[in-house]
Amino acid sequence: MPKREKSAQYPKATWNECIEFVRTVASLSLNAVSYTEVAKKYGLSSPTAKSFTSKLSTCKQFGLLETASGNTIYLTDTCKRILFPTGEDISETIKACFNMPPIYNKLVATYDGKALPTRDVLANIFMNDYGILNTVKDSAANAFMESLEQLGMLKGGVLFYANWRDGAINASEANDEPATVGDTPGTMVATSATSIPQISEADYIIQKIPFESGKIAQICIPVDANEDDLMLLHDMLDVIIKRKFKIDI
Repeated sequence: MPKREKSAQYPKATWNECIEFVRTVASLSLNAVSYTEVAKKYGLSSPTAKSFTSKLSTCKQFGLLETASGNTIYLTDTCKRILFPTGEDISETIKACFNMPPIYNKLVATYDGKALPTRDVLANIFMNDYGILNTVKDSAANAFMESLEQLGMLKGGVLFYANWRDGAINASEANDEPATVGDTPGTMVATSATSIPQISEADYIIQKIPFESGKIAQICIPVDANEDDLMLLHDMLDVIIKRKFKIDI
């Protein structure tokens, strides 16, 4: 019997669907809840339904919840900061969560500040470049585009991530003068007069990690790093954690 082809992992639900899901978990007012109890809130008799598992999987990819023993759900501290803000700017926390799925991390690095391809072309990119099966590439591309629209990161067909602030482009970082961005003629976006020069994200793998304090750790690794480079990075991180934070791991 031929082995069934497996798709690479990707977010199957949109950002808003995930926020609704974790709000449902939070509404039970418990530190930990069972899959079954959350499924009941959605009117489902079983937590094995696709509409449930897709949201559960995506929330985990966004770092909004954790699971244990295959039947218990916990909200992460990061998720609680988003659901129950205390007045601080949570934009960076939201951005870091959205950027956690590896496929979204790569897409943001490639297209931030540029025009996104059409949905059909993006679906083909999901399949050809990221190992998403042909049967689900359209739904994967739709989830990505819809999440961007829900967050306000997609304006006029252009992806805005670096300058995004809680649902909108940060006006304080924009000029009055527009500049052409990307390879699409006529695509315009305001640029910053005082922005700090950014490293070329096409040349780096960039991973942002939200901490309990709400601050964001960022790791940038050149895409052409070899094994020795990565071993050096591993050793340096070990030294920093031991010397600066006095923790043995």
